Amino acid sequence: MNSLYTLGVRQTSSIQADLDKMNGGDFSAALQGQISASLAALNRTIDDYDSMAKREMIKAKQEKAYTRIQKFRSDYSELRSQFEDAKRSASQARQSAQRSELLGPENPGGVTRQRFAQSPTTAAHSESPFAIPPSSSPFGPNPSLRQNHALNEHTFLQNTETQLDSFIAQGREVLDNLVDQRNILKGTQKRLLDAANTIGLSRDVIGWIERRSKEDTVIFCVGAVFTFFCFWLIWHYLG
Repeated sequence: MNSLYTLGVRQTSSIQADLDKMNGGDFSAALQGQISASLAALNRTIDDYDSMAKREMIKAKQEKAYTRIQKFRSDYSELRSQFEDAKRSASQARQSAQRSELLGPENPGGVTRQRFAQSPTTAAHSESPFAIPPSSSPFGPNPSLRQNHALNEHTFLQNTETQLDSFIAQGREVLDNLVDQRNILKGTQKRLLDAANTIGLSRDVIGWIERRSKEDTVIFCVGAVFTFFCFWLIWHYLG
């Protein structure tokens, strides 16, 4: 049980260090996946520690283990909350960066100069009732549509990263479960082999006892016959 406690402390420290990296500006998908997997492993360690604490026979050790479990669960909730906040901050930072790349640097002075620097030909075309406004031209650029498309693409990529992180965490959990099952099966195999050896030894002992019983029966019969023969000789010659 102490080994699980040490493992939980190490996992908590490792997750806190990764969160510090993420808060420092490292928003890579690899780091987020590592944090998600570490949180899942910490939760599994807490559950294992709780199950072992329930089987503890000494009351003082059990109460101490329950106190540690409560502290672990509190740390886990806090780390999970910090991770969610960091993910939201990373998402907002990426959205702001993409919005800045799409819109480009603002230049209010240039916009004002362009407004008053129209040529007479442009003004004439704009006064025509059959002229198509530049913003409504089907072939002109539309920053709003491009921005919405980029935001939708970013949202899709973010959801994909989240799903991949969850798949990685599930894969690690399945792998750990398989390792645990392998250890259990190895222990079961060892017990079966020990039982088989014990059964084989018991059979040998039973066979030896049966042979010894037969030999004792033969010795008893021979001794009884010899004793009766001696009695007959004594009665016949001395009686």
